[in-house]
Amino acid sequence: MLIVGEKLNSSLKGIEEAVRKRDGLFIQNLAKRQIEAGANALDVNVGTSLASEDEDMRWMVKTIQQVVDCPLLIDSPNPRALRAGLEECKGRAIINSITAERKRMEKVLPLAVEFKCGIVALTMDEKGIPKGVEERMKIAESLISILTRKGISLSDIYIDPMVTSIATESSSAKVTFETTRRIMSSFKGIHTICGLSNISFGLPKRRLLNQTFFVMAICSGMDSFILDPLDRRLMSLLVASRALLGEDEYCADYIKAFRQGRI
Repeated sequence: MLIVGEKLNSSLKGIEEAVRKRDGLFIQNLAKRQIEAGANALDVNVGTSLASEDEDMRWMVKTIQQVVDCPLLIDSPNPRALRAGLEECKGRAIINSITAERKRMEKVLPLAVEFKCGIVALTMDEKGIPKGVEERMKIAESLISILTRKGISLSDIYIDPMVTSIATESSSAKVTFETTRRIMSSFKGIHTICGLSNISFGLPKRRLLNQTFFVMAICSGMDSFILDPLDRRLMSLLVASRALLGEDEYCADYIKAFRQGRI
Protein backbone atom coordinates (compact mmCIF):
# COMPACT_ATOMS: atom_id res chain seq x y z
CA MET A 1 0.00 0.00 0.00
CA LEU A 2 1.30 3.45 -0.95
CA ILE A 3 0.93 5.96 1.89
CA VAL A 4 1.85 9.42 0.62
CA GLY A 5 2.61 12.16 3.12
CA GLU A 6 0.78 15.35 2.17
CA LYS A 7 2.56 17.86 4.41
CA LEU A 8 5.17 19.19 1.96
CA ASN A 9 2.72 21.49 0.24
CA SER A 10 3.34 25.22 0.06
CA SER A 11 -0.36 25.93 0.62
CA LEU A 12 0.02 24.59 4.18
CA LYS A 13 1.13 26.68 7.13
CA GLY A 14 4.86 27.30 7.30
CA ILE A 15 5.82 25.58 4.06
CA GLU A 16 5.63 28.57 1.72
CA GLU A 17 7.81 30.62 4.06
CA ALA A 18 10.30 27.77 4.44
CA VAL A 19 10.59 27.44 0.67
CA ARG A 20 10.99 31.17 0.20
CA LYS A 21 13.71 31.36 2.87
CA ARG A 22 15.32 28.12 1.68
CA ASP A 23 14.96 26.69 5.18
CA GLY A 24 16.19 23.22 4.38
CA LEU A 25 16.21 21.98 7.97
CA PHE A 26 12.50 22.74 8.36
CA ILE A 27 11.63 20.87 5.16
CA GLN A 28 13.93 17.96 5.95
CA ASN A 29 12.56 17.59 9.47
CA LEU A 30 9.00 17.45 8.14
CA ALA A 31 10.01 14.93 5.48
CA LYS A 32 11.65 12.67 8.08
CA ARG A 33 8.74 12.96 10.51
CA GLN A 34 6.28 11.82 7.85
CA ILE A 35 8.38 8.78 6.93
CA GLU A 36 8.95 7.90 10.58
CA ALA A 37 5.18 8.12 11.15
CA GLY A 38 4.51 5.49 8.48
CA ALA A 39 4.44 7.24 5.09
CA ASN A 40 6.40 5.43 2.37
CA ALA A 41 6.21 8.22 -0.22
CA LEU A 42 5.97 12.02 -0.16
CA ASP A 43 3.98 14.51 -2.21
CA VAL A 44 5.89 17.66 -3.20
CA ASN A 45 3.90 20.76 -4.14
CA VAL A 46 5.33 24.29 -4.37
CA GLY A 47 2.61 25.84 -6.50
CA THR A 48 1.81 28.93 -4.44
CA SER A 49 4.59 30.93 -6.10
CA LEU A 50 4.06 30.46 -9.83
CA ALA A 51 6.92 32.74 -10.86
CA SER A 52 9.51 30.60 -9.07
CA GLU A 53 7.78 27.20 -9.11
CA ASP A 54 10.38 25.51 -11.34
CA GLU A 55 13.31 26.65 -9.20
CA ASP A 56 11.43 25.96 -5.96
CA MET A 57 10.58 22.43 -7.09
CA ARG A 58 14.21 21.66 -7.89
CA TRP A 59 15.28 22.92 -4.49
CA MET A 60 12.57 20.99 -2.65
CA VAL A 61 13.34 17.68 -4.35
CA LYS A 62 17.09 18.06 -3.76
CA THR A 63 16.53 19.04 -0.13
CA ILE A 64 14.17 16.15 0.63
CA GLN A 65 16.38 13.54 -1.03
CA GLN A 66 19.29 14.48 1.22
CA VAL A 67 17.51 12.90 4.21
CA VAL A 68 14.96 10.36 2.93
CA ASP A 69 14.97 7.70 0.24
CA CYS A 70 11.40 7.16 -0.93
CA PRO A 71 9.21 7.73 -3.99
CA LEU A 72 8.26 11.36 -4.59
CA LEU A 73 5.00 12.54 -6.14
CA ILE A 74 5.84 15.63 -8.18
CA ASP A 75 2.64 17.59 -7.76
CA SER A 76 1.90 20.40 -10.20
CA PRO A 77 -0.33 21.31 -13.15
CA ASN A 78 2.69 23.13 -14.61
CA PRO A 79 4.68 20.95 -17.07
CA ARG A 80 7.84 22.99 -16.48
CA ALA A 81 7.66 22.42 -12.74
CA LEU A 82 6.98 18.73 -13.33
CA ARG A 83 10.06 18.48 -15.53
CA ALA A 84 12.17 20.32 -12.97
CA GLY A 85 11.15 17.90 -10.23
CA LEU A 86 11.54 14.81 -12.40
CA GLU A 87 15.03 15.85 -13.48
CA GLU A 88 16.13 16.07 -9.85
CA CYS A 89 14.59 12.77 -8.71
CA LYS A 90 17.22 10.13 -8.00
CA GLY A 91 14.75 7.35 -7.25
CA ARG A 92 11.17 6.52 -8.16
CA ALA A 93 9.02 9.46 -9.22
CA ILE A 94 5.28 9.71 -9.79
CA ILE A 95 3.66 12.56 -11.71
CA ASN A 96 0.72 14.08 -9.87
CA SER A 97 -1.21 14.39 -12.11
CA ILE A 98 -2.77 13.96 -15.56
CA THR A 99 -6.41 14.19 -16.65
CA ALA A 100 -8.40 13.31 -19.76
CA GLU A 101 -8.35 16.98 -20.78
CA ARG A 102 -6.69 17.07 -24.20
CA LYS A 103 -4.39 20.04 -23.57
CA ARG A 104 -3.17 18.67 -20.26
CA MET A 105 -2.69 15.22 -21.75
CA GLU A 106 -0.56 16.63 -24.56
CA LYS A 107 1.74 18.43 -22.11
CA VAL A 108 2.07 15.86 -19.32
CA LEU A 109 1.99 12.46 -21.03
CA PRO A 110 5.31 12.98 -22.88
CA LEU A 111 7.00 13.59 -19.51
CA ALA A 112 5.74 10.28 -18.13
CA VAL A 113 7.05 8.50 -21.21
CA GLU A 114 10.40 10.31 -21.18
CA PHE A 115 11.14 9.76 -17.49
CA LYS A 116 9.55 6.29 -17.29
CA CYS A 117 7.78 7.22 -14.08
CA GLY A 118 4.49 6.48 -12.40
CA ILE A 119 1.50 8.72 -12.97
CA VAL A 120 -1.65 9.73 -11.11
CA ALA A 121 -4.59 9.94 -13.53
CA LEU A 122 -7.68 11.89 -12.49
CA THR A 123 -11.12 10.81 -13.71
CA MET A 124 -12.06 14.19 -15.09
CA ASP A 125 -12.15 15.79 -18.52
CA GLU A 126 -13.05 19.12 -20.14
CA LYS A 127 -16.53 18.85 -18.63
CA GLY A 128 -15.15 18.56 -15.10
CA ILE A 129 -15.72 15.78 -12.56
CA PRO A 130 -18.60 13.45 -13.46
CA LYS A 131 -21.14 12.75 -10.74
CA GLY A 132 -21.78 9.08 -11.45
CA VAL A 133 -19.82 5.85 -11.43
CA GLU A 134 -20.42 5.00 -15.10
CA GLU A 135 -19.12 8.34 -16.33
CA ARG A 136 -16.01 8.08 -14.18
CA MET A 137 -15.41 4.54 -15.38
CA LYS A 138 -15.55 5.67 -19.00
CA ILE A 139 -12.90 8.30 -18.33
CA ALA A 140 -10.78 5.84 -16.35
CA GLU A 141 -10.94 3.28 -19.14
CA SER A 142 -9.98 5.92 -21.71
CA LEU A 143 -7.04 7.11 -19.60
CA ILE A 144 -5.81 3.57 -19.03
CA SER A 145 -6.02 2.81 -22.75
CA ILE A 146 -4.05 5.93 -23.69
CA LEU A 147 -1.39 5.42 -21.03
CA THR A 148 -0.81 1.73 -21.71
CA ARG A 149 -0.58 2.34 -25.46
CA LYS A 150 2.31 4.69 -24.67
CA GLY A 151 4.11 1.90 -22.84
CA ILE A 152 3.14 2.79 -19.28
CA SER A 153 2.42 -0.39 -17.33
CA LEU A 154 -0.70 -0.82 -15.20
CA SER A 155 1.52 -1.06 -12.11
CA ASP A 156 2.70 2.51 -12.77
CA ILE A 157 -0.83 3.94 -13.10
CA TYR A 158 -2.70 5.39 -10.12
CA ILE A 159 -6.32 6.18 -10.96
CA ASP A 160 -7.87 8.88 -8.78
CA PRO A 161 -11.68 8.50 -8.79
CA MET A 162 -11.88 12.14 -7.63
CA VAL A 163 -13.09 12.39 -4.06
CA THR A 164 -15.24 15.48 -3.49
CA SER A 165 -16.64 16.77 -0.22
CA ILE A 166 -19.82 15.20 1.11
CA ALA A 167 -20.73 18.73 2.21
CA THR A 168 -21.64 19.53 -1.39
CA GLU A 169 -22.19 16.05 -2.86
CA SER A 170 -23.75 13.63 -0.39
CA SER A 171 -23.12 10.56 -2.56
CA SER A 172 -19.42 11.33 -3.09
CA ALA A 173 -18.11 8.57 -0.83
CA LYS A 174 -20.44 5.93 -2.29
CA VAL A 175 -19.44 6.86 -5.82
CA THR A 176 -15.76 6.71 -4.86
CA PHE A 177 -16.08 3.25 -3.31
CA GLU A 178 -18.00 1.77 -6.24
CA THR A 179 -15.68 3.32 -8.83
CA THR A 180 -12.69 1.96 -6.93
CA ARG A 181 -14.16 -1.54 -6.79
CA ARG A 182 -14.87 -1.48 -10.52
CA ILE A 183 -11.40 -0.26 -11.47
CA MET A 184 -9.54 -2.68 -9.21
CA SER A 185 -11.56 -5.67 -10.42
CA SER A 186 -11.28 -4.74 -14.10
CA PHE A 187 -7.55 -3.96 -14.35
CA LYS A 188 -5.26 -6.38 -12.53
CA GLY A 189 -2.14 -4.68 -11.19
CA ILE A 190 -3.44 -1.11 -11.39
CA HIS A 191 -3.63 1.22 -8.39
CA THR A 192 -6.29 3.59 -7.09
CA ILE A 193 -5.47 6.68 -5.07
CA CYS A 194 -7.17 9.69 -3.51
CA GLY A 195 -6.53 12.83 -1.52
CA LEU A 196 -8.14 11.64 1.71
CA SER A 197 -8.99 14.98 3.29
CA ASN A 198 -11.07 16.11 0.29
CA ILE A 199 -14.01 14.10 1.61
CA SER A 200 -14.48 16.34 4.66
CA PHE A 201 -13.78 19.80 3.23
CA GLY A 202 -16.03 22.45 4.74
CA LEU A 203 -17.28 20.28 7.60
CA PRO A 204 -16.59 20.17 11.37
CA LYS A 205 -14.72 17.28 13.00
CA ARG A 206 -12.87 16.60 9.77
CA ARG A 207 -10.56 14.00 11.27
CA LEU A 208 -13.52 11.82 12.25
CA LEU A 209 -14.81 11.83 8.68
CA ASN A 210 -11.34 11.31 7.21
CA GLN A 211 -10.66 8.34 9.48
CA THR A 212 -14.00 6.67 8.78
CA PHE A 213 -13.69 7.23 5.03
CA PHE A 214 -10.13 5.85 5.13
CA VAL A 215 -11.21 2.47 6.51
CA MET A 216 -14.16 2.24 4.11
CA ALA A 217 -11.93 3.10 1.14
CA ILE A 218 -9.42 0.41 2.11
CA CYS A 219 -12.27 -2.11 2.26
CA SER A 220 -13.38 -1.06 -1.23
CA GLY A 221 -9.94 -1.97 -2.56
CA MET A 222 -8.18 1.40 -2.73
CA ASP A 223 -4.47 0.81 -2.20
CA SER A 224 -2.89 4.28 -2.24
CA PHE A 225 -3.65 7.41 -0.23
CA ILE A 226 -2.40 10.97 0.03
CA LEU A 227 -2.91 11.85 3.69
CA ASP A 228 -1.53 13.30 6.91
CA PRO A 229 0.68 10.56 8.37
CA LEU A 230 1.14 12.64 11.52
CA ASP A 231 -2.48 11.84 12.40
CA ARG A 232 -1.67 9.00 14.77
CA ARG A 233 -5.24 7.70 14.93
CA LEU A 234 -5.37 7.51 11.14
CA MET A 235 -2.17 5.50 10.96
CA SER A 236 -3.40 3.19 13.72
CA LEU A 237 -6.49 2.47 11.64
CA LEU A 238 -4.26 1.55 8.71
CA VAL A 239 -2.39 -1.05 10.76
CA ALA A 240 -5.62 -2.50 12.17
CA SER A 241 -7.34 -2.56 8.77
CA ARG A 242 -4.49 -4.47 7.13
CA ALA A 243 -4.59 -7.05 9.93
CA LEU A 244 -8.35 -7.52 9.59
CA LEU A 245 -8.15 -7.84 5.80
CA GLY A 246 -5.58 -10.62 6.05
CA GLU A 247 -2.77 -8.49 4.64
CA ASP A 248 -0.61 -8.76 7.78
CA GLU A 249 0.55 -12.35 8.25
CA TYR A 250 0.21 -13.47 11.88
CA CYS A 251 -0.54 -9.80 12.68
CA ALA A 252 3.20 -9.19 12.78
CA ASP A 253 2.98 -5.51 11.80
CA TYR A 254 0.10 -4.93 14.20
CA ILE A 255 2.05 -6.44 17.12
CA LYS A 256 5.19 -4.52 16.12
CA ALA A 257 3.24 -1.24 16.04
CA PHE A 258 1.81 -2.00 19.49
CA ARG A 259 5.23 -2.75 20.97
CA GLN A 260 6.60 0.47 19.47
CA GLY A 261 3.77 2.48 21.00
CA ARG A 262 2.32 3.51 17.64
CA ILE A 263 -1.15 2.13 18.38
